[in-house]
Amino acid sequence: MGERRETDERTRARDGTTQDGTIKSFGKGILNEAEAKKKNESSRQKSAIEIMAEHEREKQRAKEERRAAKEAKKQARIEKEEFERTGGQVKMSKKERRRLELEE
Repeated sequence: MGERRETDERTRARDGTTQDGTIKSFGKGILNEAEAKKKNESSRQKSAIEIMAEHEREKQRAKEERRAAKEAKKQARIEKEEFERTGGQVKMSKKERRRLELEE
């Protein structure tokens, strides 16, 4: 019996399998391919299309930032005007609301 276990262990070591039957190197080929691809992409020059696409993404990102800043500024102005109209009160009475509506 003891001799059989030794041969099984040797066979597993040679095959690259573990005791539960899984392959030790499972998935390593995929990982190595991804790593090699990543290295190749970083070393090669970008094509004109890739450069233009990257530039366009930067432009769109800047455009979104400007739009968000403009919206925040607009919202701050509206809140400030609301505060000035209401005098800091969040809720106005019906009479006050009617008076403000008539003034406008």
